Amino acid sequence: MFPSSINLAPRSTETSMQSETLSRAGTLEAELNTLDANEEQDDVVVVHNWTLRRPDLNDIFLRDSFDRLLKESADVPVEGRLIAYDACDQHEVKAPLGMFRKRLDARRNTKPKKSDDQLWVCTPFNPKAFNFSKIKNPRERIVQLNLRSGKYDVLSNKFPLFPKHMLLVAQAPVAQQMTYNHLSAITDLLQACSMSAYFNSWRASASVNHFHCHLIDEMPPVTALPLVTGSLVNGQRSWQPHGFPGFCYVFEANQLALVDEVVRAMQEDNQPHNLLFTSRRQLVYVFPKPHQRPTRSFDLYPETVGGPELIGSFTVYNKTDYTALTPAAADELVRINTAPLPSRLLRRGGKAGVDDGAVQSGPSAGYLTIAHFAVPISRSVNFVPGAVALSAA
Repeated sequence: MFPSSINLAPRSTETSMQSETLSRAGTLEAELNTLDANEEQDDVVVVHNWTLRRPDLNDIFLRDSFDRLLKESADVPVEGRLIAYDACDQHEVKAPLGMFRKRLDARRNTKPKKSDDQLWVCTPFNPKAFNFSKIKNPRERIVQLNLRSGKYDVLSNKFPLFPKHMLLVAQAPVAQQMTYNHLSAITDLLQACSMSAYFNSWRASASVNHFHCHLIDEMPPVTALPLVTGSLVNGQRSWQPHGFPGFCYVFEANQLALVDEVVRAMQEDNQPHNLLFTSRRQLVYVFPKPHQRPTRSFDLYPETVGGPELIGSFTVYNKTDYTALTPAAADELVRINTAPLPSRLLRRGGKAGVDDGAVQSGPSAGYLTIAHFAVPISRSVNFVPGAVALSAA
């Protein structure tokens, strides 16, 4: 017996063709082949099947979109450009900096300075402040991605630091705080292209309190370091880049729930943090930061040490700073601008009760006044210690 809803009667060829056409109309297969960065679009391009598309086609679309907007901006005054310049053009000055690199790019000195009054990693979203829903030119919106965990826009970035530097922005009016949904969205995006992405938390170089991360068309320098076994984090193994001078915890994509726990612990402790996501091997690099930027950091580097620096690229705006920046200074900057994860994540059982702030503090005055008793020098004896007392008993 066949279900009564199935019609087994033969159909004419014309009817069959119409039915097949209609049956395909409800699918999104066209998106797999028709995304074209060179077409003039009056409305924003919406993609539902990003993760089903070939990664090489997604790469071409993103790169061509960046190049198209860069070309459109070439003859426009800087204040009206969607992309002010190509960070990696013939005017870029760069050199190796040990395992990192340094860049001289005076053009980026026109970027507006970020607010210095950031106190809390989890500062609520403020709809009255600037956010990415208030962009002036709709052509900044390269594509809208309807991903499993929500809707996101890929926007042009006016002041790029890396090749094809763009932004992934949540359409929802939410603060610059990493969540499990955002983690899923970023990994879904990178699963279907060869880009990398980095995230700056509030108080860790972010300048707009509306969720966004940075898309870049390279595997940054830190990813060239081999991974070795790292700490146990909540009982699970992490990795660390061999030779990296600071604290960095690396997790695999199948540990996304653990990464979420790590991020929430840092948020609870008001600990700033930066993250790096790679498409190759689908890895997440976590860089916890000290609660306050060390004063020494200003002496070594005029900018905030955030995501770009921790993943391997230091940018300065004048020749003096460029010349003064040495590999030893870069190593020290990374070391003093990273810190351990909250200790409860690193202890068996995850119990709280340790003052994590003590990790960054020096010895107290009280400690220095404690008397230190001399340890007696060693000496040889011709009897077994304790034997005299025993024989006298």
